[in-house]
Amino acid sequence: MRYDAVVIGAGISGSVSAKILAEKGCDVLLVDRATPPRDKACSGVQLRYMEKLIGEKIPRDILCGNTLNRVRLTTPSDRHIEGRMRLLNYWRRDFDHWLNGLAADAGADTRWGAEVSGLDIKDGSVTVTMDSEPIDAEYMVGADGLSPGSFTRRRLMPDNFSDKVTGASLNLYYTGSSSVRPDTLHLYYRRGLSDLMYSWLYYKDDLLVIGTSSTERLSQYAEAFLETVKKRFDLNGKEAGRKGFSTHCQGGVFLGRDRALLVGDAAGFLDLYRGVGMDAAALSGRLAALSIIDALEGEGDALERYNHRARRLVSMIEDNARKQEARYRSDEALEDSLSLGNIIKGRVTMFGAQIWNRLRKPEEIQLLPP
Repeated sequence: MRYDAVVIGAGISGSVSAKILAEKGCDVLLVDRATPPRDKACSGVQLRYMEKLIGEKIPRDILCGNTLNRVRLTTPSDRHIEGRMRLLNYWRRDFDHWLNGLAADAGADTRWGAEVSGLDIKDGSVTVTMDSEPIDAEYMVGADGLSPGSFTRRRLMPDNFSDKVTGASLNLYYTGSSSVRPDTLHLYYRRGLSDLMYSWLYYKDDLLVIGTSSTERLSQYAEAFLETVKKRFDLNGKEAGRKGFSTHCQGGVFLGRDRALLVGDAAGFLDLYRGVGMDAAALSGRLAALSIIDALEGEGDALERYNHRARRLVSMIEDNARKQEARYRSDEALEDSLSLGNIIKGRVTMFGAQIWNRLRKPEEIQLLPP
């Protein structure tokens, strides 16, 4: 069978792509090297417009038992900024598995535990080799992220990868008691706790998530943040597990080549300034799918359409990368980025964007926070 599209990677971006393509009557194959449901090192916290990006309301049983309604920021000078913000809180294991089911229900074929080993683009088609079997398609969507075992971006851009780790994150999960409120997401902006973005602290059900990220010395940052939590929040418990992620990718946005389109992390839609990526993954998966549908209907080149549709998203990611680099040059710059004036400006922008997002199509959503 020849598919209209083979989607490699069944996380958020891949599942959304496959779902939208299948809903439009396309023959789609969604593949992943793991067999879902599978655990993933990710915060699993997102703004509520995620449902609009997916095109479905998230069932209550997919969400954690505790709802996050507040965000509390801690600056380098130990200043606190707190406000109300309704957030979705879910385990990626459950959430991604539900998305996989949406894609399958829409008509996408699925293949789990598949090892992709080849990609050949020529003569107006794509051949993906998995488990030694060649699969022909009109297009390929690379949605397999940037972990060391990911295939598509490394195949298309081998020089974009380093021999050393360029970024990593780690979540520690603790049982026991603490003074952390189950409705509050804590974000610590401290260069002594993370040299990459913020550190995070919140509950998922009855587990306290203590996480941080770095370019190097991840274990030292994680231990420093754990000690901070123990002292500030009277943590009395024991570690119940940990999950980590690392990448050797040197970064940059790359949307693909010829008939191979990249989405989500594989496309470089990592936003350390905002500290979230799931919404960009869902949005890019949607934009890529719509662009392939256009091309299949004779309305232009898929990659050109994707580049056009994603131009605002690409601009935001690149602008935020520059802002993040500037703010982490010193404690003073980081503190200033969280000044009262900047916080007020951000809240005003966010209020306007929330109104915009309620009125616009999913592919026109403005990602938040600003």
